[in-house]
Amino acid sequence: QPPPHSAGLMLDIRRLRHKTEAVKDALARRDSSLPDLVDRVLELDVTRREALGVVNDLKAQRNEVSKRVGELKREGADAEVPILEMREVGVRIGELDVTIREADEEIEALRAFAEQLGSQHWRDIVARVSEAERVFVCGFQTIRGLAEDFANRLALVRSGVEFLDLYSGVLGQWLDSHNQRCCVILVDIAPYADAGIAFANNCLRQGTDLVVFTDEYGIARHIETPYIVTMKTKTGLILESTGGLTSALNVLLHCVATQHKDQLKERLGAYRERVESLKLYRS
Repeated sequence: QPPPHSAGLMLDIRRLRHKTEAVKDALARRDSSLPDLVDRVLELDVTRREALGVVNDLKAQRNEVSKRVGELKREGADAEVPILEMREVGVRIGELDVTIREADEEIEALRAFAEQLGSQHWRDIVARVSEAERVFVCGFQTIRGLAEDFANRLALVRSGVEFLDLYSGVLGQWLDSHNQRCCVILVDIAPYADAGIAFANNCLRQGTDLVVFTDEYGIARHIETPYIVTMKTKTGLILESTGGLTSALNVLLHCVATQHKDQLKERLGAYRERVESLKLYRS
């Protein structure tokens, strides 16, 4: 059991709703990234409550339609239209139930993750990513987009960051990095664990610092690195939810940015200047 004033328990929904700023202030004293988790948990809570409110309204509507169908059948009238209406309502309820379940799962994953922040384990992970000369981010298949987006944002925060595409068949930047202190961030979930395990063990044989963000399905059992963050992705749905992994990577980004704050203002200024000169976005 976590201690009574642990970060995970402080992310209790009722407390967050009524004492948001007090909780944020208390968490910020432990770790400056924790208030970001508060915002995400509250965002999920709003999504969940809104969906739950609509579900309750739809269930009441379905009950009324069901009564009408019964009356029509007793009168010998055609009930096809309200029956179809009931089916459509049932489909919508099912969709919203998925939204509620995903929000619940991500909230619980974030509470569990909050327990790790501020620990020596988390500080070691931040140090490896912050202090490396080169950082490579890797992810496979459907998780690739998440990993590549994180690599792009991390590259704004610090220099020497690249997304590593193992399937490109080139890997020139990887070959050129062997005389430098490197850190690899591997984002991996169960369906792609075989590729992840092979790549991870190759990194470890070369003495590369390996940070792994993974799910509860067990890649951690096959590799020996102390820098592993596990987030729950199982929702009971056809596809796993990667919301927890996204939030964990966002917190890492924040922590690394804090370590590089002397360079951050200059880098972001240069980024904005180039974006404006290229007219990439409408003003």
